[in-house]
Amino acid sequence: MPDMNIYIPMSRKLYDNVIRFSDGKLDPAAIAEDLLINWIGSELEFGDGAKYFCSHIEDVINEYAPHLRNKIIHNDDKIEKKAHEDRKPLVWKNVSILSGSDVRMAYGGTHHYAKILGGFIVDSNGKQYSPSEWAAHVAGGTSRNAWRDLWFREPLSKTWIPAQLLRDQAANELAGGSYGKSIASIDDLD
Repeated sequence: MPDMNIYIPMSRKLYDNVIRFSDGKLDPAAIAEDLLINWIGSELEFGDGAKYFCSHIEDVINEYAPHLRNKIIHNDDKIEKKAHEDRKPLVWKNVSILSGSDVRMAYGGTHHYAKILGGFIVDSNGKQYSPSEWAAHVAGGTSRNAWRDLWFREPLSKTWIPAQLLRDQAANELAGGSYGKSIASIDDLD
């Protein structure tokens, strides 16, 4: 069976210039494929390959980086532990926010952004904060009400949800509020 190919859009000008400037010695498609394979190997060796490839990491190693197998397998426990730690949600009182969620706060006419990672809010410098610590950090060290000021967006969602609403929903569920009652009433129909 012949190798199946897919085609990745590339500007015609870039493609033509690579061919023209190399006098036909370079193939842009082959270069793109080599770069992607090298990137995979680099992420596995030096980056956080577990973050991208998760449970398929062994298949990725076998397919694209067999030369790294011994080195990566030797560090497998460390990689798995880090991947597991990175997937921990932020648990804040009765609210649990998925790892990978975005967090934002408006202060001084600007929106400030960070990410939920490993059970913490992590800013662009990699520093870890609790919600109240991050709110104070954004506000230049002044005390802030993080429940009022923080908004969260789960991975793959477009909707920002205020922390206060998340807290109210969690309290309602714990108190057996309308959410719990509506599920019970559906069960009563059987």
